[in-house]
Amino acid sequence: MVPEEIQALRRVAGDDAVALIRAQPDATIARIVDGWPRAFDARRALALGFIAERHFDEIVRVYLEDEMGWTAPAPIV
Repeated sequence: MVPEEIQALRRVAGDDAVALIRAQPDATIARIVDGWPRAFDARRALALGFIAERHFDEIVRVYLEDEMGWTAPAPIV
């Protein structure tokens, strides 16, 4: 899963963003991730109008826009 996430970051934000990644184990982060649910039912959230991203590219893009104030470049046509 991590390689797919890195490739999504590369597609959305480019090589410079990926160059910032360091493979460095962190026990605190591992404990946080270990506490995340592995499977859950999102039907109620969807019924309330929430929208789930379907691909890592979307997750990266939404994070950058919402949390970092980033604007996606216009697509090349």
